[in-house]
Amino acid sequence: MKQKFSFFLLLMYMSANLFSQTIYVVDKNPDAPTGDHVFNDLQLCIDNASAGDMIHIIPAVDDYGSVSINKELHLVGSGWIPDSQTGEISKVNTIVFLANQANGSSLNGLVLTETKHYPIIFGDLNAPLDTLKNIEIYNCKVPGILQRDNCPIKNVILRNNVFATLYSTDGYTTLNFDVNDGMTENLLITNNIIGTNYANGNIRTGISAANQTLITNNLLFSRDGYYFFFNIRNCFITNNVFYGSSAKSYKYGSTVGFNYANVYSNNLSFDCTNYGGCDIPPVSTSSPVNTGSGNLTNTDPLYENIISGWVWKNEFSLTLLDYSPLPNAGTDGTDIGIMGGQYPFKNYNNLRGVPYVHKMSVPALILQNQPIELDAEGRTNK
Repeated sequence: MKQKFSFFLLLMYMSANLFSQTIYVVDKNPDAPTGDHVFNDLQLCIDNASAGDMIHIIPAVDDYGSVSINKELHLVGSGWIPDSQTGEISKVNTIVFLANQANGSSLNGLVLTETKHYPIIFGDLNAPLDTLKNIEIYNCKVPGILQRDNCPIKNVILRNNVFATLYSTDGYTTLNFDVNDGMTENLLITNNIIGTNYANGNIRTGISAANQTLITNNLLFSRDGYYFFFNIRNCFITNNVFYGSSAKSYKYGSTVGFNYANVYSNNLSFDCTNYGGCDIPPVSTSSPVNTGSGNLTNTDPLYENIISGWVWKNEFSLTLLDYSPLPNAGTDGTDIGIMGGQYPFKNYNNLRGVPYVHKMSVPALILQNQPIELDAEGRTNK
């Protein structure tokens, strides 16, 4: 969607929303502008920025490589649908959040391109034990996330993302959080589309989590009713749609995941009979047992166009058909699935970060000490 707006209004928007921040631009395109706050190398820009600054990542043909975040920074891209003018998106290969140093950071509107290993990692491999706090990731497309065992996390929000197409042999789960006591606190996984991992020709699982993690209003999808969880304990699992996936934990030979002490409320399962089955709550692997109520088992959510699988496709439509059981059926009175809850995910096929300027018209004659009227054409974040 294009819209005209004055450059003055754009500056007012930035001033109102980003007060006290410096805004950097990273642009590796051949016609990139120049200036004190413009870089063509993302890691170099991160190194030069100060805590609290924003880095705007301009769409380009290639990704911006692998980077580490070592201070509070806010990385913003254009979204994961290619821009209609350039045909490009804002891509980064991998991002490592350094414990303690990257506290307060956020990602918005980025596409992570690494699929063989985890593209987002909480904690550095050889760092001493330390906590990472107050991280938010939203409007991004990310194959998977790994939390290292030397990096406890606190106050982390994952919302309105697409987590899918991981081919990793690093682990069994797309969102691989440490399930030991004290390793996660206030972890919220809400209003995301989350697919299962796929490694060495086999489907893997979607989430490992514990410690009262809230998993709510997500679309948890796979195929053939595959196990969605690997290890899941002491979590609140509410208002999700298990589409082509089972709420049970992975079990194959001697490899067995655990699934107990969870509360499953107002979830829906569909197309999930081949592996784990459609039951919600699933049979517990230990005690205390899983509990819950208000769940709809083996019930068609009546989406307009979606098929079971481990790859999310842009052409899927989650528009609800007449008589869908999802509207107003959640624990909070909003919809089950990504359209309900605190962060309704209505724009899942057009994730956008912030507006950025494509064109600007300047008067031919500029008089000294006189105001300048500029017209800018930008891409909105709607």
